[in-house]
Amino acid sequence: MEPILQTENLWKVYRQGKVDVPALRGVSISILPGEFVSIMGPSGCGKSTMLHVIGGLAQATRGRVLLDGNDLTTMSDSGRTLLSRLGRARRYSRARKR
Repeated sequence: MEPILQTENLWKVYRQGKVDVPALRGVSISILPGEFVSIMGPSGCGKSTMLHVIGGLAQATRGRVLLDGNDLTTMSDSGRTLLSRLGRARRYSRARKR
């Protein structure tokens, strides 16, 4: 079974003045369809940053995010928006069939 979501060596570094502040450092995860996952950690450890990158709202500094086999890190803003809209439409369609 192929992962529905996968990250490979995900990094996100913010620049504050002359200092680089890493929020994500080499995060790799693989989530299969039907799995339930929680992201836990202390305040400031990068949980929200990871969700923003995985959701296509922020660009990773390096690494890859694969969502249903689509590499978000190589997509344009408009491509990520289209993928997000298609995903919402598909989830809505499945929910109505139940």
